[in-house]
Amino acid sequence: MVFECSRKPRQRRKEARPSEIIAAAVELWKERGFAATRLEDIAKGAGIAKGTVYRYFPSKEAVFEAAVEEQIASTTMGRADDLRTANANSEEMLLRYFENVRAELVDSGSFIFLKVLLAEGHRFPDLVRKYEDLVIKNGADVVRGILRRGVDRGELKPQAMNLDPTLVMAPAMMLSLWGTVFDGIQVPDVQHMHHQHVALLLSSLQSEAI
Repeated sequence: MVFECSRKPRQRRKEARPSEIIAAAVELWKERGFAATRLEDIAKGAGIAKGTVYRYFPSKEAVFEAAVEEQIASTTMGRADDLRTANANSEEMLLRYFENVRAELVDSGSFIFLKVLLAEGHRFPDLVRKYEDLVIKNGADVVRGILRRGVDRGELKPQAMNLDPTLVMAPAMMLSLWGTVFDGIQVPDVQHMHHQHVALLLSSLQSEAI
């Protein structure tokens, strides 16, 4: 006896489409760069019509913004909340922060956004400003929160609040760009570098009462 299968062909969920578009765009940016990638290329990479892309994103720049929000900003915000609620001292908090940045920008491949901005940011200043708003400023807020928490707990000197947070963030940003700027040169020992950086910071910021 032969039974007919009445199951309908599987359809992709409509709400999954933006993520598919973003994933296709990121892969193309890795291969071609931002300027050379057209919306029709992104649509082809996602296996959809160009018109479908426009349902979700009015421009290629909007795809970039959404990609940064999805792949970096949203997860970074969650990890920032974890840092704020953690029961750890300032040294542990700073090391956790660097570990989060490494995992987000280096291990996950999200360094592609910095690569795009480094190579083509002068042509797309709005993308630079958006990245600054979504990633750089948020990272600076996290660092300020760690320093403020350390001062409030008596672990750090009050002068710690005068420290420019980008100075704290600098090694993490440099390492995230290493493969782009110094391709072929051995990557430093990330964990060792972060421990050294935190030790240098604490040597000048740590409260004498500790």
